[in-house]
Amino acid sequence: MTDRKNVVIAGASGIVGARALRHLLSRDDVAGVIALGRRLLPERHEKLASRIVDWGSESAIASAIPDSTAVAVCCLGTTLKQAGSKAAFQAVDHDAIVAFATAAREKGAERFALVSSLGADRRARNFYLRTKGETEEALTQLNFAQLIVVRPSFIDDQGMRRESRPLERLMLPVARVIFSVIGKTSRYAPISADVIAKALVRLALDDTTTDRVRIVESEQLHQLGIGPARAG
Repeated sequence: MTDRKNVVIAGASGIVGARALRHLLSRDDVAGVIALGRRLLPERHEKLASRIVDWGSESAIASAIPDSTAVAVCCLGTTLKQAGSKAAFQAVDHDAIVAFATAAREKGAERFALVSSLGADRRARNFYLRTKGETEEALTQLNFAQLIVVRPSFIDDQGMRRESRPLERLMLPVARVIFSVIGKTSRYAPISADVIAKALVRLALDDTTTDRVRIVESEQLHQLGIGPARAG
């Protein structure tokens, strides 16, 4: 039996994060999950503890993470439209993520898994992709035994987002048809939130790979996200 791990997750109320939480709780090799967020989660589970944190305070984040935590999973993220400004976007997609990672590392976490984006690059001209790349770069400086970065393409939320995105609602069915012909595992094919979450959890708990930095592109996620999530 694989050693059971304690996991801390940030962003468990989001489209990918909620599914990642469900997969974590279903696994036999997970002893417990601490979910950090601005609000308590409605979910109830014997393995789950939900805690409120201020993402602007690294010390507050650290105080909510038990010393026995082995793995940190980060699904934090917003959009420029949701955030309202570049500064507000960076506060979430860079500052909060780096603060969470720093706190988790200080509390002993050896492995950190992040949901980033296809095309993330600190040298990109696009602000969104540049911020994602800068975040990835900052995390490599924290000396985790293993940093896992997944870079999904367009996320197919299967109608679960709360906010209105009329252009996405129009284009997504078209993209599904196109990539059903071209191939669903193409790098640019839409990828379901559940597939991303399942792949993320598998990677976060995979003890067979020792690469210090493991970057997994969207086409690989399609294959990793197939099949049961339970360890076994």
